[in-house]
Amino acid sequence: MVLTVPLIQCVDLTKRFNGEAVVDQVSLSLQSGEILSILGPSGCGKTTTLRLIAGFEGVDEGEIQIRGRVVSSIETQVPPERRNVGMVIQEYALFPHLRVAQNILFGLRDRSGGG
Repeated sequence: MVLTVPLIQCVDLTKRFNGEAVVDQVSLSLQSGEILSILGPSGCGKTTTLRLIAGFEGVDEGEIQIRGRVVSSIETQVPPERRNVGMVIQEYALFPHLRVAQNILFGLRDRSGGG
């Protein structure tokens, strides 16, 4: 039997804001090709869990691995741009004064590769 390293693995993730755990010992594992849904009521920590995986927040406890490499723990915090993780937020993130094409092009400006 061939064992594969999970694409994403979270072990006992905990994140607190103002002393209150909004993510409390969450563990999950996702293999390449699998689809995962995180469901729950508003305020239960779904977005915070995704922000932890993407690297927009740091863990208070636990560990996140991507392809077997630790990207977040108490000792380690790999920046978001080095994780190769994308995230689409549910709120509108468009400039209402711009047309659709202008909104799309806004994110593509200054893509000269120099930075």
